[in-house]
Amino acid sequence: MVKSRIFFQAGDSDAYAIRSLKYKNAFTAGQTQYKNEFDEMSRIQKELEKIVHQRTIQLKRLNDHLIYTEENERKAIASDLHDSVTQTLAISISKIKNMKESGMEISSANLDEIQGNLEQAIREIRSLIYQLSPPVLDDFDIDIALGFLIEQINLQHHSEFEYTNLTDRAIPLPQGLKITLYRAVSELITNILKHSGTNTGKIVISMKSDVLRITVEDTGKGFDMEAVKNSEIVGFGLNRLSERVENFYGKISVNSSPGAGTKITLTVPI
Repeated sequence: MVKSRIFFQAGDSDAYAIRSLKYKNAFTAGQTQYKNEFDEMSRIQKELEKIVHQRTIQLKRLNDHLIYTEENERKAIASDLHDSVTQTLAISISKIKNMKESGMEISSANLDEIQGNLEQAIREIRSLIYQLSPPVLDDFDIDIALGFLIEQINLQHHSEFEYTNLTDRAIPLPQGLKITLYRAVSELITNILKHSGTNTGKIVISMKSDVLRITVEDTGKGFDMEAVKNSEIVGFGLNRLSERVENFYGKISVNSSPGAGTKITLTVPI
């Protein structure tokens, strides 16, 4: 039987030790790399969970806003119908009843008066339809649509809002963003008429480096910025408006002080 023998020459033990150290270092490096990758994945997961949480909160706020807005619009429509169309039609019906019950002869003047009331009712209904769904939003870009809006507000409220369009090219916006900006400017002008003590103001639209900017400014009585933050009415409305613009990655800046008017700027990337 032949026995095999393994002979270690001088230096073999050193080579073995070196190889063992290399394997150990490689294993340690692998463990370190794995730990670093695991830590990085954990960090990314936490960031994603944070983003999902923030978006969930934003979606909830948006849903709450939609409910709030729909209810307010229903109340506004009901109020407008009662104060305008209903009253106009009621006057016409009352006059017709009086003529029938009195047995008086119906003159051309009586008919002209009733006709005038009915035509007024039709104009009021058309105005309400326009407010609910402005056709100008379907036919024109936001800069032209705002021009129509301000012209209508000036006619309806005998106000003197100035509109300046500094854009030099078409502004094709997603319909949702266009509607949001249109409604936002409408609300801001309504706030001026209701709270500022003036019926004048300036609206400017401009665009620079693919950022759309709309400024609504008045020289009314202004307000205390800190007080508004704690207000359940004005502050709430501005917060809701800000959330709607933020859904399109935009922002709103507000500058005001008592007696110095108010300037609100909306900026949106496009």
